[in-house]
Amino acid sequence: MSKQDWAAIVYGRSYHLDFRFITIPYDFTAKEIAWVLPYIIATTQKARNLSTYPRWSLFKNNSHCVVGVTCMVRDLIGRLGEDLIEVMAKDDRGRPLYVFVGYVTKLNRNRKLIEYPAYTGNYLTSFKPLYQEIEKVWLARDYDDRKPCLSEYKALNNTMETIDNSFYIHQISRFNHQTKYPEKTFVWQNLTPKNYQLWLASSQCVESTSVCLDIQGKYLIDSPFLNQTVSDAENFAVCQRINRQEEISLKASKNNKSLSFKEKISTKAKEDIDLTLQQAAKVTSASQEIIGNLTYRSNSGKNTLEKPNSSRKERDNFGFKVKKNPLPSKKQDWF
Repeated sequence: MSKQDWAAIVYGRSYHLDFRFITIPYDFTAKEIAWVLPYIIATTQKARNLSTYPRWSLFKNNSHCVVGVTCMVRDLIGRLGEDLIEVMAKDDRGRPLYVFVGYVTKLNRNRKLIEYPAYTGNYLTSFKPLYQEIEKVWLARDYDDRKPCLSEYKALNNTMETIDNSFYIHQISRFNHQTKYPEKTFVWQNLTPKNYQLWLASSQCVESTSVCLDIQGKYLIDSPFLNQTVSDAENFAVCQRINRQEEISLKASKNNKSLSFKEKISTKAKEDIDLTLQQAAKVTSASQEIIGNLTYRSNSGKNTLEKPNSSRKERDNFGFKVKKNPLPSKKQDWF
C-alpha cells in the first residue's frame, strides 16, 4: 500500500486583507471548498483561547482528508526575531493574527491514512513551513489578485514528525462517525493520551468523520465536528451537535430518501401548508391585538393606544417585544 501525497491548505488574513483561502490544492473546486470551510471556521470559534493552546483538527469525506492546526501566527514564526514577530504577527490595525494551516491528501478506497502528520500538542514544527504561503501575499491589497495560490500534492518533508500506521491500532469503540450519530458530537476531556487515541482512530476510520482537539472551554456548538476534546469536560458525554431545527431537517431528509416521487411531493406540500398556517396564525394574532388597541382608543376617546399601566415603549410597538441594544463594552476585544 503506497503512502499518500499531501498538498498545502491555508486559511487566514494577511497584513491588509481579511480572512480568505490563501492556498488550496490545485484540484479543489467549489464543492471541496464548501466542504472544508465549515470545519475551518468552526476551529476559529472563541479565537482568544488560541493564545494558550492551538487546536488540531482532522476531517475526511469519501475523497479527501485534511489534517490541520488553528493557532496564533506568532506560534508559527518563532524562528524569527522578536521585532519581526511583532510586525508579521499583526494586521494593519495592530490586531494579533490567527490562522488555519494544514495538509490535504486524496483518499483511496481503503480511506485509511498510511503516513501523516503526528499530533504534537503545542509543538508545531510540522506546520511552520506553511507560513511561507502567507509571506507570499503578506502585503497584498484589495486591488491585487485575491485568488488563492494552488498547491501540488507531494510527499511530506523528511523532517516532519509523522505517524506510520503499519502497526495495529486499537480504535476507540465509541468513536463517532458520519453513519453513526451525525446529529451528535462525542465530547471527551482534553487529555494528551486521549488526544493521541482520537488522532489515531480518526486517521484509520473508514467512514467520513472529524475530530477537533485541544479546545479550551466548552465544546464547539453548531459545528460539523463529530468528536471533540475540551478542557471543561469532566467525563465523556454525547452532546447535541446541531440545533433542533437542523436535526428535524436532517431526519426528514433521511426519511424522504425512501419515499416515492409522489409521496415526496405530498410531504413537501404538507410542509408548505403547515408553514403557511403558522404564518397566518401569527398575522391574525398581531392583527387582533392592533384592532383591540384601536378599539380601546375609539372607546376611550383618547389620542393614544395606551392602556392603564402600559409604557410608551410597549405602546409604540403594539405589544411586540423589542430586543434591547446591548450597552457598549468598556473592554476592547480584538477577537
